Amino acid sequence: MSPLWTLDAGGTTTTATGPGGRLRSGSVNPASVGDERAGSTLRSLFADLGARLRGEPALGWIATATLDPVAPRPELDRLRALAVDAGLRGRAVVSNDAVPWLVAPPLSGRGAVVVCGTGSGFLACDGVSAPTRVGGCEYLGSDEGSAFDIGLAGLRAAVRAGDGRGPATALAAAFRPTPALLARDLAARAFPKADVAALAPVVCRTWLEGDDVAASVVARAVDELVVGVAAAARSAGLVDGYRVAAGGGVLRGSPDLLAELDRALRAALPVIEVVPVFDPDDAVLGALTACARDGDLVLPPGAEGSCAWLLDLAPDRVVPASRSGDPAPEVSGPGDSSAEPRVAEPRVAVVPEQHASSTSTAGPAASGPVAAEPAVSGPAEPRPSTQRPAVTAPVAVGLCLAAWGGAGLDAAITAAAESGVDAVDLPTDTTSGLVDADRWADDADYRADLRAALRPVVVTCVSNSRDAQLLLGPHGPHTDPVLRGSPDEKRAHALRHASHAVRIAADLGAGQVRLMLGVPDLARWLSWWHSDVGWDDNIAAWREAADPLLDLAAEHGVELLVEPHPKQVAHDPPSTRTLLDAVAGHRASVRVCLDIANIAATGHDPLACVRGWGADLGAAHAKDLQRWTGADVPTGAGWSRYGPGPAIRFRALGSGDLPWPALIAALLDEDFTGVLYVEHEDALLPRRQGVANSVRLLRALLPDRQPQGRTW
Repeated sequence: MSPLWTLDAGGTTTTATGPGGRLRSGSVNPASVGDERAGSTLRSLFADLGARLRGEPALGWIATATLDPVAPRPELDRLRALAVDAGLRGRAVVSNDAVPWLVAPPLSGRGAVVVCGTGSGFLACDGVSAPTRVGGCEYLGSDEGSAFDIGLAGLRAAVRAGDGRGPATALAAAFRPTPALLARDLAARAFPKADVAALAPVVCRTWLEGDDVAASVVARAVDELVVGVAAAARSAGLVDGYRVAAGGGVLRGSPDLLAELDRALRAALPVIEVVPVFDPDDAVLGALTACARDGDLVLPPGAEGSCAWLLDLAPDRVVPASRSGDPAPEVSGPGDSSAEPRVAEPRVAVVPEQHASSTSTAGPAASGPVAAEPAVSGPAEPRPSTQRPAVTAPVAVGLCLAAWGGAGLDAAITAAAESGVDAVDLPTDTTSGLVDADRWADDADYRADLRAALRPVVVTCVSNSRDAQLLLGPHGPHTDPVLRGSPDEKRAHALRHASHAVRIAADLGAGQVRLMLGVPDLARWLSWWHSDVGWDDNIAAWREAADPLLDLAAEHGVELLVEPHPKQVAHDPPSTRTLLDAVAGHRASVRVCLDIANIAATGHDPLACVRGWGADLGAAHAKDLQRWTGADVPTGAGWSRYGPGPAIRFRALGSGDLPWPALIAALLDEDFTGVLYVEHEDALLPRRQGVANSVRLLRALLPDRQPQGRTW
């Protein structure tokens, strides 16, 4: 029997199934994530499948919302080119993502389908004629009843309640920071569909809590889904009792909503059973199995050419896809003898260690770049770490993604990729919203999704600066914006999230984790009459509190970075060296992430603070600094104080007072070979412009390969 593989591409998540289990990744729908991101994700999944199958002819099914049944040829050519380029061979069905639900048992070709995910769509067939399709025209033309529809309606209801145009609703407090600000932020995004759809669970939860406005949003969505099923069934000529397959992320995530839809369908239509599609991947595999006959694929009557198409994955019938993911040129069919056969050149899919895909259910594959799921609690085998990206330059240029807090992980990854940096520092703070660390710890699918989403970048460091701060404090109102609670509650929160950061670093193959654990008593900066209490007591408290994190880092083979900062126990070179001495006997590797601007902000000489670290220097941050020299209070954005000294503000490189050409030379004199991360904190420049300026300056100052040295 030929091997089988499937690819189920929804609006938010894409799952590939083949020998060895499943691979989950982000969306391959350009309407959700853009052409470049969609093409990159799809190419990666095909490469993983190709590596697993090792060129053996196989039968596949690609179920994708990207297929336009009216004009399918460009998408069919693109999919075929990408699949063949990845080494897939044999035959494959390509269909809309709802078709397998209709073909697979128990419908087996007769009945109706309702998809309620990021978008919505409907399909029906009488078992004899070609299936009919309703909706599925993207969110501007249809998608009624979908997650996008529910999220948008809920957000609008919250905005209307806030400005007095609509009734009061608990939704007004559910969308943060406020419904109006969230709406403006989403509207400014290039591809808001998936982000708006992500609001649907909030609406459903508010409905279940008894909110009338949310209930009306959900009731309208259910009505729209019933209307869609009725229209599809009527068009297909279904008049007697029939089954309805119902699925999609919204219905899977809300059993109460599925029950409401079940009740409404039975009340309004001759529906004898609503079949929940809890696992769409199984449905695609069920449809493929039903159509696999003697090593070939046979589609149901009327399906081929109307809602499903067959592809021959032969290398002499396709031009290898471009790296940008653009559709391949039209190619001749097998009967066109005038065209010379084109043979796809073999391509090796290189997957960096830190981005190896992982199966979500069946464990690691026997072959191909697939890694096992991480241990979420308890000791784990240390994973091989990637300390730095594969660059030929002595110093790699990185980017701290913290500046994109609140903008979403996709925006942060896109910005990093566009900036051309070699590596990134991934923050896991709850305040940034880029990574849901608690969900990561409990949800294997989310872990796989995060790995897939980060494939366009190289993660060399994972960090937590806000949650981890609560481990040592302060524990009063200063840290309430992170978490309100008692000191014990804050410490527990900090330890959990710092531990998450270590485990996430191990899972992503990042060699380093940067944690800022706070400081018990800032007053110990000062000496008090007849008191022997001093800063060394803070060092001892740090060592005791950090002990479980040091053990965890050692178990996972992750290096812990300490960043000197005025609000940390390690706040200047002497205190940092004392802290390193305090952990010297531990088996964990602890080194310094040097932020020169932070130390210079408190009056230290920037060049002097670079020198003398030797092998203890593991990474560095790059930003510029302005110091206020006037006697009055400065005007303008971004000014702050680090203690009683003059006001300072951080700027993009080249916009402040720090001597960066001399600082780069000092780092090179110290034989620094880590990652130099751009940290954008400039209140006067947009993120992209500030990062671009900083990266451009670093590229000009850093050697792009090993220098030849003096030549005379």
